[in-house]
Amino acid sequence: MVSVKRSHYRFLRKKWLKKHNLARKKLHEKHKEAIDWVIERFPAKEQLASSAIGTLMLSNFIPTATVLGSISQDPVEIEVVSKVDRTNQLLDELSQSVPDKVRPLSGDEELKISAILSKYYAMDVRTDINGLRLNRSFGVIGAEQHLVRFPGDTMATHLDQAERNNKIIYSSGMAPGRGAWGYFAKSKAEFTDADREREKWYIAVQTFSVPNYNQRLSDYRDFFKWRKMLVVNPKGGQALVADIADSGPALWTGKHLGGSPEVMYSLGFSEGSRKGPVLYFFINDVDDKIPLGPIDVGSYENK
Repeated sequence: MVSVKRSHYRFLRKKWLKKHNLARKKLHEKHKEAIDWVIERFPAKEQLASSAIGTLMLSNFIPTATVLGSISQDPVEIEVVSKVDRTNQLLDELSQSVPDKVRPLSGDEELKISAILSKYYAMDVRTDINGLRLNRSFGVIGAEQHLVRFPGDTMATHLDQAERNNKIIYSSGMAPGRGAWGYFAKSKAEFTDADREREKWYIAVQTFSVPNYNQRLSDYRDFFKWRKMLVVNPKGGQALVADIADSGPALWTGKHLGGSPEVMYSLGFSEGSRKGPVLYFFINDVDDKIPLGPIDVGSYENK
């Protein structure tokens, strides 16, 4: 009985050592340059260096360039920074002020919600800017199509390969007309990355229903063009910075604003009825430093 156990143990040990040596050989062949780099700076510690590099490179979170770039011959003070996801806290606070059913918010509700959003996203979130505002700040968002960005823009040129592989984004198609302010660029040659981001993360809002529009026509004329807004799904917690690039939808649709395919996908409304309730408030970004696109919800750095 003892001899059988010993035989089985030796068999498994032999198999394990064979796999271990093969894995170590492949690791050295694949990352020879990186391992040699460490060995040169830490002589007589080849085994330690190999093990450390191997462990780091097998991780999905730290790429090779980061590993090598973070190793220095000079002693440095290491600062530990941790990120705490406060999404649940945000949603809990919003649930105390956001109605269960979609309706226009009261002035007090808008003030409370804008303060909550400003706190969690570390930006100046407002219901209005200089007294200019939309007809509401809580409504149902519906899916829109891609907008033509410059003369000759088609679905064949509109998306990159990764976006074309996303069936939801690709199948949305392109709107037959231009946005409320025409083309994003006069030509393909003049088309910039900023233009690409503006179309990608655009929303359409009911500019035609804003309070005192006719009385302040000159003020409103250019106010909405590319204006940044924080759009938040109060149920799921998804959020993004969007810009206004179109006007709509019509009042009879029952929807209060529209979002590009990318906006709807990021907010969690890309399937089913492709609509849902959102909060949408202006961002007072005077220096134009806040980028468009999805943002982390309630992510804070604690040292």
